[in-house]
Amino acid sequence: MESELHYHYITNYSLDLCLEYMKHDNIYDKFEYVWEERGDYYLITFKEYKNSMLSLANAPKPTFKVTFENMGNQTGISVQFLKGSLQPVPFAYTKDIDIFWEKKLDAEKVK
Repeated sequence: MESELHYHYITNYSLDLCLEYMKHDNIYDKFEYVWEERGDYYLITFKEYKNSMLSLANAPKPTFKVTFENMGNQTGISVQFLKGSLQPVPFAYTKDIDIFWEKKLDAEKVK
């Protein structure tokens, strides 16, 4: 089931570099996550906060559909929360989701 919660970002990293960076955990990641390729899109599931007092331990794990758009010298990133019957909203703060993409792919949120 899809939802209306969309986040849009833009980075100066190439599409190939974005995809490579998503395969690897790094010390600046805001979350522990699972990254899955699904053809023309990807799924990211945030498993737990890293280095934080916040925890997703007992909460449903938020999953997002991620698509990338090659824009020449930039890459657009579209992140859509996948709403389910057990999880009508993500159990992660929007601010923290923004920080994740900022730190992971040097991405800026666009309106």
